[in-house]
Amino acid sequence: MIKYIFGFIIIVAIIIVTITIGANNDQIISFNYLVAKSELRLSTFVAILFGLGLILGWLITGFFYLKLKLKNITLQRRVRIQAQQISELSLSKAE
Repeated sequence: MIKYIFGFIIIVAIIIVTITIGANNDQIISFNYLVAKSELRLSTFVAILFGLGLILGWLITGFFYLKLKLKNITLQRRVRIQAQQISELSLSKAE
């Protein structure tokens, strides 16, 4: 439930930022990159950079989340094996 509320808050924040950016920034700027040059409105340029930053942030967060998930699976497997070994040892001592 909290995950859905958090997602909803993020979507609302993105919409508010997009509306705020697009409302007052209609100046044309010249953007030079390595192979070409573009004429963009300032609001479009800022929205593109905001979107790229958001995507990059999610990718980095997802990478570290996946890394921790895999580590957790490995540690759970190790705990399960050690628990089996402990139960085998306790059974062999009881005999």
